[in-house]
Amino acid sequence: MKKTDKQPRLLTWVFPMLLMASPMLAVQPSELTSVEVSAITPIVCAQQINPTTVDLVFSNGQRMTFDFYGPNIFRMFQDNQGGIIRDPEARPEAQILVNQPRKPISVLQIEDKDERISIFTDQIELQFAKEDGRMKVINRVTQHTVVEEVRPVSYEKNRTCLNLKEQPDEYFYGGGVQNGRFSHKGKSIAIVNQNSWTDGGVASPTPFYWSTAGYGFMWYTFKPGKYDFGATQKGEVSLSHETNYLDVFFMINDGAVPLLNDFYQLTGNPVLLPKFGFYQGHLNAYNRDFWKEDEKGILFEDGKRYKESQKDNGGIKESLNGEKGNYQFSARAVIDRYKAHDMPLGWLLPNDGYGAGYGQTETLDGNIQNLKSLTEYAHQQGVEIGLWTQSDLHPKPEVSALLQRDIVKEVRDAGVRVLKTDVAWVGDGYSFGLNGVADVAHIMPYYGNDARPFIISLDGWAGTQRYAGIWSGDQTGGEWEYIRFHIPTYIGSGLSGQPNITSDMDGIFGGKNPVVNMRDFQWKTWSPMQLNMDGWGANEKYPHALGEPATSINRSYLKLKSELIPYTYSIAHETINGLPMIRALFLEYPNPYTLGKATQYQYLYGPYFLVAPIYKNTAADEEGNDIRDGIYLPEGTWIDYFTGEKYEGNRVVNNWEAPIWKLPVFVKAGAIIPMTNPNNHVSEINKHVRIYELYPAGRTSFTEYDDDGRTEAYRLGESTTTQINMEENNGKVTVRIAPTTGNFTGFEKEKQTEFRVQISEKPQKVTAQLGGRKIKLTEVTSPEAYGKSVNVFFYEASPEWNRFATPGSDFAKVSIHRNPQLRVKLETADITASATELMIEGYHFDMGNSYLHSQGSLTAPKAQVTDENREAYSVTPTWNKVENADYYEIEFNHMLYTTIKNTSLLFEGLEAETDYNFKIRSVNQEGTSEWASFAVKTKSNPLEFAIKGIRGESSAPSQEGFEVSRLFDWAETGDIWHSEYGKKAVPFDLIIDLRNYSQLDKFHYLPRLDSGNGTILRGEVAYSLDKEHWATVDSFVWKRNSDVKIFEFKDHPQARYIKLHVTEAAGNYGSGRELYVFKVPGTESYLPGDINNDGKIDDNDLTSYMNYTGLRKGDADFDYVSAGDINRNNLIDAYDISVVATQLEDGIEDPGQDKVSGQLAFSLDKTQAVQAGDTVRIRVKGVDLCAVNALSFALPYDQQDFQFIGVETTGMEEMENLTYDRLHTNGQKVLYPTFVNLGDKPVLSGSNDLFILTFQAKRKAKFSLVPTDGLLIDRNLNTQKF
Repeated sequence: MKKTDKQPRLLTWVFPMLLMASPMLAVQPSELTSVEVSAITPIVCAQQINPTTVDLVFSNGQRMTFDFYGPNIFRMFQDNQGGIIRDPEARPEAQILVNQPRKPISVLQIEDKDERISIFTDQIELQFAKEDGRMKVINRVTQHTVVEEVRPVSYEKNRTCLNLKEQPDEYFYGGGVQNGRFSHKGKSIAIVNQNSWTDGGVASPTPFYWSTAGYGFMWYTFKPGKYDFGATQKGEVSLSHETNYLDVFFMINDGAVPLLNDFYQLTGNPVLLPKFGFYQGHLNAYNRDFWKEDEKGILFEDGKRYKESQKDNGGIKESLNGEKGNYQFSARAVIDRYKAHDMPLGWLLPNDGYGAGYGQTETLDGNIQNLKSLTEYAHQQGVEIGLWTQSDLHPKPEVSALLQRDIVKEVRDAGVRVLKTDVAWVGDGYSFGLNGVADVAHIMPYYGNDARPFIISLDGWAGTQRYAGIWSGDQTGGEWEYIRFHIPTYIGSGLSGQPNITSDMDGIFGGKNPVVNMRDFQWKTWSPMQLNMDGWGANEKYPHALGEPATSINRSYLKLKSELIPYTYSIAHETINGLPMIRALFLEYPNPYTLGKATQYQYLYGPYFLVAPIYKNTAADEEGNDIRDGIYLPEGTWIDYFTGEKYEGNRVVNNWEAPIWKLPVFVKAGAIIPMTNPNNHVSEINKHVRIYELYPAGRTSFTEYDDDGRTEAYRLGESTTTQINMEENNGKVTVRIAPTTGNFTGFEKEKQTEFRVQISEKPQKVTAQLGGRKIKLTEVTSPEAYGKSVNVFFYEASPEWNRFATPGSDFAKVSIHRNPQLRVKLETADITASATELMIEGYHFDMGNSYLHSQGSLTAPKAQVTDENREAYSVTPTWNKVENADYYEIEFNHMLYTTIKNTSLLFEGLEAETDYNFKIRSVNQEGTSEWASFAVKTKSNPLEFAIKGIRGESSAPSQEGFEVSRLFDWAETGDIWHSEYGKKAVPFDLIIDLRNYSQLDKFHYLPRLDSGNGTILRGEVAYSLDKEHWATVDSFVWKRNSDVKIFEFKDHPQARYIKLHVTEAAGNYGSGRELYVFKVPGTESYLPGDINNDGKIDDNDLTSYMNYTGLRKGDADFDYVSAGDINRNNLIDAYDISVVATQLEDGIEDPGQDKVSGQLAFSLDKTQAVQAGDTVRIRVKGVDLCAVNALSFALPYDQQDFQFIGVETTGMEEMENLTYDRLHTNGQKVLYPTFVNLGDKPVLSGSNDLFILTFQAKRKAKFSLVPTDGLLIDRNLNTQKF
């Protein structure tokens, strides 16, 4: 019988701490546990139990299993509870490993010698100390020790920990989508989906990392974990997961590509995206909302402005196909809009919104036909159609036709070719997500005529890469932060074996910042995928939404992305067995500077492009014209992609001018860039032409890859490759394109060949050959003549880059000239039959140095770092302007920082309290000055983890001018807090509002310097999440002196409020200079109501709450928004929404002291059974209401008997109606009438009719009126239950 590995089993519902569904949960302290301490257990012997497996037997009878999956990969398993080697538990079933993860091993030997036991393959040796079982792994090829245990494996309650030795020069990469990070030395990372989509959060973790010491590591589990790379204990790597047994893989190899391929051997090679997936996609809901005229709304084609509402506001309801007199609000109109603006568009998701669906008929089949109609129209325009998963993939009888899903029919009948999985469907489990994408990856080619799946998943894990790409989650547009942290995020995802990564274009939320919008479109030109997440932001998420010049500039970069498809597709194919598309610089240029964080804001796109995004405002003018500092160019020569100016490498370029249209992009000298004609979608690519943009220098080569771009046939080898070789030597250039090998359906072998050679002056001679046959080339002198002819060459002295600006716009008048090009076009030929050669004599390419223009003697600058420019982790040297200097250079940490035009430069990422040495000199055309040295020591930062922005209140009145706010203003001198003079304060309560949820470490109380009246001496401390329920921590007794008083929270509780109940103070007053509260280092704070976790409360949070109103614990997407359940009742209700709503529209300046009271009364107009088609109206009345600022309740009903029709308000003042008719994951249908005031609006008072709920019977039935979970809320967030 053929031996196969047992397939893993996956787990459907994970424990609450598994997903750590929000940043708030992420900072909760884990249960305090103690290690199960036992005597050191010696090894008795080693037993080979099958051809690939060895057991270590310990003196207590326990075993540790080593199963070899190849000569350099082994699995290490131990279950001290007696369990045998097995796959991780998973419900529903899912596979981390591929079906055949093994490679044969030719040697497996055991050696028992003296104090150790060794296990050998021909490539690695595992050594075990007999006294305690500690392991050491040696790479027999390099003779290096690559893995060494510090101590034996430890087993705690629901936690297993592995501790390894960290080498001094060792770096670590991996862990999945670790936002804002890719190099983890000295840091710790969470292997858990925190659903935190900002810097420091984790969205799609991967339990895999690799080390420059020469090993990779994967924990074979679906449980959450933590990997600590010397953060807690320097020199030690601590790896743990929430599991009670050990099951890990070690991969021993040398270099990034071999280690990534080892990971792929186990978990599968990354999928090659279909070609249309590399184009921009547009996502929104077009089957749910209503559009009503509003002067503040969005401008549409009819010249009117409309505002969108998910509720029936009396406006026009949208649909996919615009068949109801609503075309401009349809999904078809979106496709038309891109075409009208001449914008590339590859795919469209028309149901990307809660409660949207894709049809308005009464049956699933009817809605499938509606979707099919859209797909047919989209295909006519070259666009593919996809779907977002809210409810499920397969039919469920309890789901209404609107939200019913059948992925088989969607693919087979409606032609769907894209799937985006989201939190609403992925639910609380990595196995659920992995199971889902695996399901679609099978269904799409099977029922879609071998269609290549294009799947975008939010909840990735090891193995996701073989089915799907990764999306980084909901982002906020218009803010630099979301460009900044995504650069290292993209790099890190590729280093984790998840190379296909994408994010929202200028965010799903926010926006209205044209400069950030343009900069985002610019850098993502050199990225795999682009998603326009529309319908949630401050503006529409179209590339043309913000007008000129954004429309013209975005179009130019989107067209450039389309021209680069042959290059992009070639490096995308390379990711299957090699390097990612977006590459950390150290992958090609490893050195101490690139291995760490110094190059985290730039990357390589394939082997030839270096991209340095504009990720912050450095010195921008009103139009967004800026500079970029800190661009590291590796060794070699690098060329400005737009001007052709050359830069020598192994230095850091600064003050690089980046006008609003220009992104810092450099091309490696010797680059060969396959290109195509500018186009808006795949079907517009001219298959009869191939184009190569060339940067001759030395000897270089590139392999161009192609296939049909849309089916799975490439897996069977149906593809082509073309080898291009180029050599430049003393002004002579030879380019040879070998015959293309391979074939695929749709391959066009008869092609013209065009060369675009970067050059600075007309060459002496240009010749070409096809299959050894000389081609007579004719020189032409105009672009028009060149376009009409073949076998011609054209020296274009000043190519125009600004070719796609909107006609008539101001930007269309801007002329942007690139360096000269030699363009050569050859006749159509069979590219599989013969080689193509181009020869150039008299080649010269030097565009000069725009930085150097001055002459004269130079002196060294006099540099210093003033105290105001010296911080704990950064310094900014400044110096005098030197006469005749064009720029300055600084040498720091063995790196040259050059082209510094300003007289200051920021250095970041330093260590606190550390001495640093610098040298500086001046530069001009004639040379350089002497070096001048200077030094600085960074400051300490004792307040690194102190929480800012906290507020306080005291039950003892404050003296006028000495308010309690002075205790929290971070000013230790010049002001104090003091209770009212002449009035006894003690005992009193000092309540501190952190204004976020934090895991408490300690607080520092700074008394008056003279320890005078009011110095706090005795009391007790309590904490609270809601200011109502307090937990006492401990008492304190402090001496009367000016020393800083420190109170430590030993159990590190999570809290928003701290209360000091003061029972003794000097003179019976209260006073203090300052009070700092510190969170636990490494933890994140969470702002109540910040459901989007972007560090602020705004309309984006309200938008999210509108979609999640009525979610309960147990719903598939509740864990994602559980941070928004502020009152912790496992339900998103009016209280939670009010936390946000009271802060919107300038907030409530004076909430007053009135406390909520009263009740709601309910009455049915028909108390008996009604017939099908009859309506039932529920009248809701307020009774003795006082200070009601928001309300909500739940109203369950049987969806087989009734359907909800709508809400009619009669006495709700100006409250927003957020009522949500929700189908829960358990199949229960519940209406959640929800009303809140935004900002300072009138409250409800007295006894009045409020609103009417209308239902319609589907069959004869009696309505059961049983409201639950009722809440009335006032402006101070006090609540009254009913």
